[in-house]
Amino acid sequence: MALDLLPPPNGDPAPDSSVRILTEAEIATLEPTFAEHGVLLPDPSSSFIVGSVDQGQVVAFLVVQLRIHAEPMWIKPGHQSLFSSLVHVTEKLLAERAAPCDVFLFAPAGKVSTLAEKAGMRL
Repeated sequence: MALDLLPPPNGDPAPDSSVRILTEAEIATLEPTFAEHGVLLPDPSSSFIVGSVDQGQVVAFLVVQLRIHAEPMWIKPGHQSLFSSLVHVTEKLLAERAAPCDVFLFAPAGKVSTLAEKAGMRL
């Protein structure tokens, strides 16, 4: 099943055969592109990059990161002390139910993000 995520390009589409999983060496050439946007190359143990190479140069790519996303989080005012327990019990359950992996928690600016930062989470 194909998903139409972007409007169709002008001209004839490239053949699917020109698109494949990039090699480690090809991915390494993308580092300047990632650095330009202020991000690191994704962890290869939980991601892959599909792309196209033309004359030895990556000309298109799409990063796929296999991550667990934890959201929303809500804590009733006055119950902030539950933050650490919520996080630790969730980590324990994830360790039991999934392989070790990164978890993304999107914390809106304010109390939850302040608690997350104090707990040592990267914002």
